[in-house]
Amino acid sequence: MGGSASSLLDEGKCTYIRGKTEATIKNFSPFYSRQYAVAFCNHVRSEVEQQRDLTSQFLKTKPPLETGTVLYEAELSQFAEDIKKWKERYIVIKNDFAVESYENKEAYQRGVAPKSRILPAGGKVLTSENEYNLLSDRFFPDPLAPSEKENAQPFVVLPKEFPVYLWQPFLRHGYFCFHEATDQKKFSALLSDCIRHLNHDYTKQMTFEAQAFLEAVQFFRQEKGHYGSWEMITGDEVQVTWAQSFEPSSLRVGGQSHNKKKNQRKTLQEWKMWFQRLFRSSSRSVWSTSY
Repeated sequence: MGGSASSLLDEGKCTYIRGKTEATIKNFSPFYSRQYAVAFCNHVRSEVEQQRDLTSQFLKTKPPLETGTVLYEAELSQFAEDIKKWKERYIVIKNDFAVESYENKEAYQRGVAPKSRILPAGGKVLTSENEYNLLSDRFFPDPLAPSEKENAQPFVVLPKEFPVYLWQPFLRHGYFCFHEATDQKKFSALLSDCIRHLNHDYTKQMTFEAQAFLEAVQFFRQEKGHYGSWEMITGDEVQVTWAQSFEPSSLRVGGQSHNKKKNQRKTLQEWKMWFQRLFRSSSRSVWSTSY
């Protein structure tokens, strides 16, 4: 899957993605405006009337950890996308559930900025190349015939026996490797916990802004005939908005001629490798100017 390097998306594809995103936000804005007004009025009424939620909770939640509490730190192999090589990195995960990668332990202790910082909201944790390829084929089906795919090179050559793949729908994927199965299991379990928290913590926020946004997304999807789809409202507001613009089904391709399939395969690789770059730049500019 995507073993060869790909070029940047051309201007036409970039324009298409920006246009699709701007159209989605333009259509979504009226829903958000209405729900924001409703949520704000309810918030003011609650403040004036000093209402309290007297409902008892049988399931008590643990008190939050002190900010900056380290949940995991260890040196392991990580695939560095910038140089296309495996590097030994010092990985730190704190209770903000971000995966921070440092050159080494000394760099972390000196307070040097991390080499990378991943927020794995909406991601999936996989522990075998076969699982990763199956998920990749689900979102980016390979037009080549099965006989041709047998000789395809693996996406990344593993330096150690026990890998952990972090699949993220609109961001660069993460690749980690371990010598021991116990280390692989520990890291993958913690990574899954990080995803669970980041997926749902935003939906648990009690601010009227968050409630207005989530209700607006619900009505926006219902207007288009979509009900349910819980995975479409995972992560923060930027990730949720992008999920409305680019659902996985919109990136799939059907069977066509062999030459077209080869061209589509190249296009899919470009989407996989470079979509997150446009996501990072466009999401900040479009979102900041829309509300």
